[in-house]
Amino acid sequence: MPQLTVYIAASFRHVHAVRLLSQELRRMGYELFDWTEEAKPPEGLSAQERRIWMDTDHGGEVYSFCAMACRTADLVLYLGASGQDAGVEVGMARASGIPVLAVRGPLESPGLMLYGAADAWVESMDNALAILRALPAELPDGKRQSPLPRRRDAIRATLLRLADRNTK
Repeated sequence: MPQLTVYIAASFRHVHAVRLLSQELRRMGYELFDWTEEAKPPEGLSAQERRIWMDTDHGGEVYSFCAMACRTADLVLYLGASGQDAGVEVGMARASGIPVLAVRGPLESPGLMLYGAADAWVESMDNALAILRALPAELPDGKRQSPLPRRRDAIRATLLRLADRNTK
């Protein structure tokens, strides 16, 4: 079975959670486009210097990596509440036809555009992980190897069915 590739759209504030989530998704058999490997400030910087470093994107490498990942992953997972960059990533994914599963932040009330750009919203990481555990096995036979548009449609339909099941 070919692996499904996931990109996690999240704020740098959530870098530790993204790394832990990435480990769990790899254990489940997913491949990841991991921006935390691309966005590594040099050691020894103060918090303010790290913020400046993160906002600079030296040579555009981080932007290029994240934009490519949002346009080519099988699924984008939004980890809320995150800032404007993660919202842009969700929009890039949506515009590219990539299914988006969103985890609402504990105090988040997403705006109209962010809410509408996600295919499914769940209230907790436990719900998201349950969906992602079930997703590969629940895809119709052959859809994991289908041409991209059909595979994405199958992932989206399965994602919606699983999200509905996990929110009841």
